[in-house]
Amino acid sequence: MKTYEGLFIFDETVQEDRLKDLAAYVTGEIEKVGGKILDKLEMGRRSFARVMQKKESGFYMSVSFKLAPAQVTVLTGRLHLNDDLFRFQITILEPKPVVAAYTPPVAAKA
Repeated sequence: MKTYEGLFIFDETVQEDRLKDLAAYVTGEIEKVGGKILDKLEMGRRSFARVMQKKESGFYMSVSFKLAPAQVTVLTGRLHLNDDLFRFQITILEPKPVVAAYTPPVAAKA
């Protein structure tokens, strides 16, 4: 299983009281295909840099999860069926490399 991060944008016409249901829908779909939710962050309404498909803003949510790589295409296929989900992007979270702490060289005594 790999670790993924998904950024989900819900349609601006969605009522704010339905956002909890849509967030539960997304996390439920991840779990249906065998994923495990690690973290979920609801980021609220944000304006787009430019108008997309006659829409000026959307409700953003970020979800970190573990999922088998073969199941990502199954998940994206299921997510495309929801009309309230305007856009989404799923990326692999690479583990951060461990960097040794810098130790300055010791000056030789003269």
